[in-house]
Amino acid sequence: MDDTSSIKNIAEKATRSVKWSALMEVVSRTASPIILVVLARLLAPSDFGVVATAMIAISFAQMFWDAGLSKALVQTNEAPEEAAHVVFWTNAVLGVLIYLLLFIAAPAIALFFNSPPSGPVLRVLGLQIVIASLSSVQQALFVRDFDFRGLFWIKLLTAFVPGLFSIPLALLGYGVWALVVGSLVGQVLNLYLLWNRSPWRPTFRYDVVLARSLFSFGLWVLLESFGAWLIVWGDNLIVGRFLGVHDLGVYRTGWMLVTIIFGLALNPFLPILYPTFSRLQDDLPALTSAFHRVNRIVFALALPMGTGLLLVGPEAATFLFGQKWEGLGFVLSVLGLMHGIAWLVGINTEIYRAMGRPDMNTKLMFVAVLYYLPAYYIAAQSGLETFTITRLAVAMIAIPIHIYLCVKMLNVSPFYLWHEGKPMIISTMAMAFGVAVLKWVILPLIHVPHVSISLAILLGTGSLTYLSCLCFLDQNFVQQTRAIIKKAAIA
Repeated sequence: MDDTSSIKNIAEKATRSVKWSALMEVVSRTASPIILVVLARLLAPSDFGVVATAMIAISFAQMFWDAGLSKALVQTNEAPEEAAHVVFWTNAVLGVLIYLLLFIAAPAIALFFNSPPSGPVLRVLGLQIVIASLSSVQQALFVRDFDFRGLFWIKLLTAFVPGLFSIPLALLGYGVWALVVGSLVGQVLNLYLLWNRSPWRPTFRYDVVLARSLFSFGLWVLLESFGAWLIVWGDNLIVGRFLGVHDLGVYRTGWMLVTIIFGLALNPFLPILYPTFSRLQDDLPALTSAFHRVNRIVFALALPMGTGLLLVGPEAATFLFGQKWEGLGFVLSVLGLMHGIAWLVGINTEIYRAMGRPDMNTKLMFVAVLYYLPAYYIAAQSGLETFTITRLAVAMIAIPIHIYLCVKMLNVSPFYLWHEGKPMIISTMAMAFGVAVLKWVILPLIHVPHVSISLAILLGTGSLTYLSCLCFLDQNFVQQTRAIIKKAAIA
C-alpha cells in the first residue's frame, strides 16, 4: 500500500471512529451528570470531599502502575502482540504492589487532610488500581485498532451501573460509602466486559529488549502524567488540606460538572486523535492539515461553551444542585471559562506525543508546576473564590507556550489561533453581549418566576445567537463540519 492510500485509510478509520467515540462520550457524559445531580441532592458536599481526598491519592498511584506503557502500546509500530504482553505483566505486578503501599499509607493520608473517614474509604476504593491494571492492555488495543464501536458497547453497559448501586445506598443513609460501592462495581463490570469482548489473552512471556524500548517512551509519558497530576490534582490537594473537605467537595463537584460538559462535546475527538496523528507522524503536511481541521472544530465548540458557563454558572448550579451547594455557581462560572480557553490548545499535547516527543508535554508540565503550586498555596489562604480565580489565571500562562511549540513543530503561523478562530471569536462576543443584556437588563424587568425558565431562556438565546453569527461569518466551515458529522454518523 502506497503512502497516499495509507493516509486515506487512516483518515477513513478515524472518521468512522468519530461516531462511536461520540456515542461513547454521550452515553457516559449523559449518565454521569444525572447520577451526580441525584447523589448531590442526597448527600452532603463533605461526602464528595472525602471521596475526592481518596481519589487524589489513587490518581497519584495510578500513574505508576501504568508507567506510560498503555500510551506506548498505542504508539509503537514494533511487534504489538509482544508489546501487549510486556505492558500487561508490568502493569499487573505494579498495580498490586502500589495498592499495597497505598493500603499501608491510608492512615497517614487521612491525617494529612484532617479527615478520619478518608482512611477506610481509600483502602477500599484503592482496589480500583488493581482492577484497572488488569484491563489496560485490552483498552489500549481497542484504541490502537480504532475499535471505538467495541468500546461504545462496553461504555453503554457500564455507564449507569454506578448509579444503580450508589443511589439506593444513598437513600438508605450509607453516605460516602454509596459513592465508593458504585464506583467499584462499575470498575469490575468494565473489567469483565473488556476481557469478554477482547480476543487478546496474556501468556507467560516477556520480551526484555522490547520492554526497554517501551519504557524509554513510557518514561516520558509517566513524567508527563506526574506533571499533569500536579496540575489537575494539585489544586484539589491544596483545597482539601487548607480549606477542608466541605470546600473540596464544592470545588471538586464543580470541576467534575465542567469536565462532563466539555467532555460531552470534545472528548469524542481525543481517543481518535492520538492514534490518527501517530499514523500520520511521518507525513508533516497531512499531519498539519488534520491538526488545523480538528482544531477549528474544537475552537467552535470550546470558546462559546466556556463563555456560556461564565454567564449562566450560578443559575445552572441552583437549578441542578439546590441551595445547600453554596459557592458552586461561582466555581462553575470560573472553571467553565478556564476550560473554554484552555481547550483552544487542548489537542496540541496529542501532536507532541504522536510525533514521538512526549518529553515536550513533560517539560511543560514541570515548568508549570513551578508557578502553579506556589500560586495555589497563596490563594488558598484567602478562601475558595480567590483560589478559583487564581486557578483560571495560572492556566492562561500556558497558552502562549503551547502556541510557540506548535509553531516550531508544525511550521504554522504564530497567529494560527486567530486565523482559525476569528469567526468563532466574533460569534462568541455577540453571544456574550446578547446573554449579558438579557440576564442583567431584560429578565429582571419581567420577573421570571423560576430559575429553570431563566436558564432555558439564556441558553436558548445564547445558542441561537452564536450559531446564527457563525453561519453568517463562515458558512463554508459550518457546511463542512455538518458533512463530516453526517459522514461519521452513517459510516
